[in-house]
This record gives sequence, C-alpha cells and structure tokens, in this order.
Amino acid sequence: MKFLADIFGGSLLEGVKSVIGALKLDPAKKAELEAAAIASQVELSRLELELEAKLEEVVTRRVEAVNATMQAEAKSDSWAQRSWRPVVGFTFSAVILNNYVALAYLRPYGLAPVDIPGDIWSAMLVVLGVAAGTRGWEKITRNGTKNGA
Repeated sequence: MKFLADIFGGSLLEGVKSVIGALKLDPAKKAELEAAAIASQVELSRLELELEAKLEEVVTRRVEAVNATMQAEAKSDSWAQRSWRPVVGFTFSAVILNNYVALAYLRPYGLAPVDIPGDIWSAMLVVLGVAAGTRGWEKITRNGTKNGA
C-alpha cells in the first residue's frame, strides 16, 4: 500500500532529498537533514505496514462474522432463512439462462431480456461467492479433507 506515494505522485523521500539538495546549506547540515528524511521514510514505511496488518485483521473479522451468520442461518428451523441463498442462486441462474441462452431462440416469440442493474449483479455474485466458499469450507472442516469429498 503505497498510498502516500500515490498522493504525492512519487517517492516522498526523493522529493525531500531534491528540496534539500537545492538549498544552499552547510554539507554537515545537508547530511543531517537527509538522515532525518531517511529516518522519517523508514518510520512511514513501518506505519504503512502496521496499517495494512490492521486492515487485513478487520477484513478477517468481517469474513468470520459473515461465516458465523451463515452457519447460524443454515441451522435455523425457518425455511425462508435457510433457503434464501439457494433462491438467489436459482434466480441468478434463471436470469443468465433467459438473457444468454433462451433469448437467442425465443426473442421472435416475445421473450425479453431481464434488465438487472450492475450493483445488483455485484451483490448477487458476492452472496453466491460467500455461500459457495462457506459451503466448501464446511465440507473441508467436516470431512477433514482438502477436496471436500
């Protein structure tokens, strides 16, 4: 994550060094300023790594929370709560079959494409991806194998 380099359009350290180099300073003072700039760059890099680690930890916690929610839903006695992901999957499949298979053959008979906004497609893909990943992980955990068989 080099977000500061992106913000400043390049290496911050190189920019500071060029400014120091352009100043008319005593060589000892220049060396001292360059050393301070290098130390600041090292600290900045350390802070960036720390930020990346914290962001990864947040993402991991979110995935764990989603996983726990999905597992609780799967154990629910409510048909609707257990079945909403499969319903989304079947709906997604029906739209794909309609728009990309059946439409080619049945348009002359009045079949129209189902128009779904891009954000809805993205949401459906995320739901299906998480559901498939969680289901695969369940199988791996339950069977103690890597292929989930």
